[in-house]
Amino acid sequence: MAEVQFWVGVHGVIANRGRILILKRASAMTYKPGCWDLPGGHLALGESFNNSLLREVKEETGLDVAIERLLGLHKVDADPYLQAFYACRLKLYQPIKLRPKEHTASRWVTLAEAAQFDLIPYLGAVIKRGMLNYLPAPQ
Repeated sequence: MAEVQFWVGVHGVIANRGRILILKRASAMTYKPGCWDLPGGHLALGESFNNSLLREVKEETGLDVAIERLLGLHKVDADPYLQAFYACRLKLYQPIKLRPKEHTASRWVTLAEAAQFDLIPYLGAVIKRGMLNYLPAPQ
């Protein structure tokens, strides 16, 4: 089998009071515009998984988070893309500051509510797999 360039994505599952943060992709995005996604992005050369995730979350939301643990990995067989999902928590409550060219809206949703949104395919798949079922009950 021939080797192919492979992309690695890191995604933050930012939990707060039994809800996770999802972001609506801007219409200018080339892949799945208008779909709802988790904060995150691609790992850069020379960057650790944690540093990449902290950078991406800050860039996309303005939030400062703490990474608690790796939740799991996701790979679609046909795609040269591996995704790592990390449980995160807010260091302190802050207003969300989106980059309008990347995301146009944000929502804090339960996993059941998330299923009602037009989710980017990977997010629907990991929810269906139960990968995000670690969330604590709302307080």
